[in-house]
Amino acid sequence: MRPSLHKKRRRPALACVMCRRRKVKCDRNMPCGQCRQQKLAACTYASHEFSPQNRHRQPGIQLAPSGESGGREVDPSIHHAVHSVGEAEAVPTGQECATQTQLGDHATDFDLRQPESHSHTGDAVARPPQNNFAYGPAFGTLSKSRIFGHGHWRSAYQLAEDLPGLGPISHASGMTREQSNDGVVLEISDALRKCKELARDIKARRPSRAPLPAGTHQSIPDITVTDLLVRLYFDNLESCYRILHRPSFQVSYESYVTDRNTAPTPFVVQLLLVLSCSAFLLDDSSLREYLRTKAKSWIHIAQCWLSTPIEKDRLSVDGVQVHCLLLLARQINCVGADLVWISVGSLIRMAIQMGLHHDPDRLGEMSPLQKEIRRRLWYTILEMNVQTSLDSGMSPTITSDDFDTQPPSNFNDEDITEQGGFPKDMGFPTRASFQCLLASSLQTRLKAVKVINDSYQETQYDHVLRLADELASACRHATALFDHHRLLDKNLWPTDFAYNFCDHLHRRFILCIHLPYAVKASQNPMFSYSSRSGLEAALDLVSLLEDEMYHRLLVVGGGMFRDIMTCGAIMIFFELITQLAKDESAYARKRNRERREPLLKDAKKMVHYVEQRLRHGETNVRSHVFVSMCMGQVDAMLCNSSVKDAIIRSAVGSLATCHDILQSTAANMHSTISAELDLACWNVCDTMTIPSLDDFDLNFIQDGNMNVVGDQMDDSGIPDSWFLRQWEQRARQ
Repeated sequence: MRPSLHKKRRRPALACVMCRRRKVKCDRNMPCGQCRQQKLAACTYASHEFSPQNRHRQPGIQLAPSGESGGREVDPSIHHAVHSVGEAEAVPTGQECATQTQLGDHATDFDLRQPESHSHTGDAVARPPQNNFAYGPAFGTLSKSRIFGHGHWRSAYQLAEDLPGLGPISHASGMTREQSNDGVVLEISDALRKCKELARDIKARRPSRAPLPAGTHQSIPDITVTDLLVRLYFDNLESCYRILHRPSFQVSYESYVTDRNTAPTPFVVQLLLVLSCSAFLLDDSSLREYLRTKAKSWIHIAQCWLSTPIEKDRLSVDGVQVHCLLLLARQINCVGADLVWISVGSLIRMAIQMGLHHDPDRLGEMSPLQKEIRRRLWYTILEMNVQTSLDSGMSPTITSDDFDTQPPSNFNDEDITEQGGFPKDMGFPTRASFQCLLASSLQTRLKAVKVINDSYQETQYDHVLRLADELASACRHATALFDHHRLLDKNLWPTDFAYNFCDHLHRRFILCIHLPYAVKASQNPMFSYSSRSGLEAALDLVSLLEDEMYHRLLVVGGGMFRDIMTCGAIMIFFELITQLAKDESAYARKRNRERREPLLKDAKKMVHYVEQRLRHGETNVRSHVFVSMCMGQVDAMLCNSSVKDAIIRSAVGSLATCHDILQSTAANMHSTISAELDLACWNVCDTMTIPSLDDFDLNFIQDGNMNVVGDQMDDSGIPDSWFLRQWEQRARQ
C-alpha cells in the first residue's frame, strides 16, 4: 500500500497576515496593534480551511509575491493583491508534481487565489471562464508588477528550504529608530537605507531618467485648445480603443493645469499623445495642420521616454497606456505606421509580463476599477494586434488559447469606481459598447487573419467561405446594434465618427479575405461570390469618406486608415475593367454605362482621395500613379480608344501632378519656422526629411515577376504587376 503523502494537520494561524509575515507578536485585534503602529492600510486574517480537500491546491500554481526577495511594494496596478497567507501545503501527488510549484513551510508565501465564495464588494460582474484553464488561480510567481513562470529563479527560490530568507532584512528596512530597540536590527536598517539612497542616486543619473526635453510644457497649446482636444479624443477615438479611464485622467489633467511642474512624467506623456491623436479632428484647418506638425515631435518624445532604454518602472498600467496611445498616434499621424505590427509584438510581451493575459479574478483581490482597466487594456492590445496583422500581412502571433482574460463589461466610465459598479446589458448603449462588440468577434477575426496571411499553404475555399460568413454575420450584428443604440440614446456620441470607426474595424476583414479570390473570378466562376462580396465591402469602405470627420482621419492616417486606397481601389477598378471587357461592342458599353455610373463615381472619388492624401503629407507617389492609370484604362475602354496610350498619358500626368504637390510641400517645409522641440538631450535626431523625387522608385511599372494570388506589395500596399498584366492583355485586344 502506498504511504500517504499528505502532511499532518497544523494548528490554525491566529496572527494576522502582516504579523505572520514580519514574525512579530500579534494582539489579534482588528486592526491589531502592530498594524496600527506601522500605519498599514489593511489588517487581515487567513481563513482556516484545513480539511484535506481544501489543503490540496487546485490544478494551477498560486501566484506568490516574492516577499522573501526584498519586501518591495506591489505595483499599484495589482494593489492589495495579497489576500491571505498560504498555510502548509499538501505535497502534490502524481501528475500534480509535474504541474505545480510546491511552496515550502518555511516560505513566506501569499495565496492570491480568489475564494470561490467571495467576491469584491460591488464587483457584481458574473464572468464564465473563456478557456478550460480559466478556473482557479494563475500559475507562477508574482513580484511587483510582473509574473514569472516556473523557469525563473524566483519560483525556484520558493522551493529552497535551506536558503536564508530576506524577510527580516525587508522588515528592518521599514523600521524607524524609535521602533527598533535591537542594535543588530538598527545596524541593518541604517546600512540598507544608505544603500538604497545611493542606488536611487545612481539610477537618477541614467539617461533614461532624464526629465522631458526643455520646452515640452511650453509646446502644449493653451487651455482652451487643450480642453477641446481632450474632449475630442474621448468622444471619438476612445470609442473602440479603451485605453484611458476618463474620470481618472480628468483628475490628473486638472492637477496638471493647476501646476504643470509637479505633474508625473507618465501623465505628461499621455497628454502629449492624446493631443497628437486628436489634432486631426479640429475644424480649424490652419490650427489642425500646425498641431499635426507638433504631434510628430510629441510622438518622438513619447517613444524615447518609453524605450530608451527600457526601465522596469515602465512595466505598469501607465506604461501600457502610453504604449497603446503611442501606437495609435503613430498610425493617425503616419509615423512609421507600416511597422506598427512589430511594435505591437513588444506591447503584447509587456502586457503578458504584467499578467494582463490572465483575468484579474485569477490574480487575487483588487478593486473593480483596476480589474476593468486591465481587461480594457488587454482587449485594446488584442484589437491593435489583429488590425496591424492584417495591415502587415503577418500572423497575429496569438490565439484565443493564449489568454483567459474575460471581455470588458458594458460600463460607462462614470459608473465604475474603486468600490464597484453594475454593468449594463449589451443592448443598452454605453461608451464601452463598441469595445464589447469588437471583443465578441475577436476570435473570428483572429482566425480570419491567420487564413488571410497564411504563408505555408492556401486554405480550402470552403473554409474561407465559412469564415467570411461569420465575419459578415458579425458586421450585420454590429450594424443592427448601431441602429438600436441610436434609437435609445442619440446623444451618446456627438457625431457618427465612433460608429464609422467600429464599422471600419469590422468590415475591412471581409474585403481582405475575399480579395485574393475575387481577382480570379474572371477566370474561374467558382469565385464569383467572393467578387460580389469583396466589391460590396469595398464600396462600404469608400462610403466612409462621406463622413467629414472620419474623412479627415482617412486622409492623414497610415496603416489601416489607408486600406481604402489599396485593397478598396484594387477591388473597384478590377471590377470595372472586368465588366467593360465583357462588353464586346460600343453599343453594349453605352447601354450599360448608366448602370455602372455609381461604380464610376466611386472610382473617380478614389482618385480624388489619393490626391488629397498627397496634399496632406503623403510622400509615396505610387498610389496616385496606380489609380490614375486605372482610371485612364477605364476611360479608354468606355470610349473604345487605345488603352495602352491612355495608360501612358495617365502615368505621365500623374507624375507631373505628384511632382508639383511634393515641390509645394518641400517649399512650405523650408519656409516654415521649425516648431520642433530640442531633443538633443535624448540623443534623437530629427527624422523628418524633406521628400524629393529621388526618394521614389518609379520603375515599378516594369515589374512583372509575381503571380496573381501571391503578389507582393510595395510600401504603399499597391501590387506591382498583376493589374498591369490585365492592362497589357486589354491593350492587345
